[in-house]
Amino acid sequence: MLAKCRHYTLPGTPELHATVNVIPTGMVHVEILENRQSIDADFEQLSFKTHGRMTDLVCYSEAGKKECWNLGMNSEDARDLAKLIESAEEELEILMRDL
Repeated sequence: MLAKCRHYTLPGTPELHATVNVIPTGMVHVEILENRQSIDADFEQLSFKTHGRMTDLVCYSEAGKKECWNLGMNSEDARDLAKLIESAEEELEILMRDL
């Protein structure tokens, strides 16, 4: 059970670069390199909202009502990230079942 890391170029002007770590214990850690900004979220807090060629990765508060942060991504990158999260959830489920 290892964290998976991806590097994405975020659309916009100027383009920003993000390093995203998907941690199988249920966390996503995002670092925006140019801004030296670091954000975290539990899988349950995340939602993908697609509009055209863009997809927003949205993090909601624990209560699920307030938006904490929003990261605009290329839709293809967002699909890749969604698959990584799904895979990590399956890995955790298998591990917990085996315990």
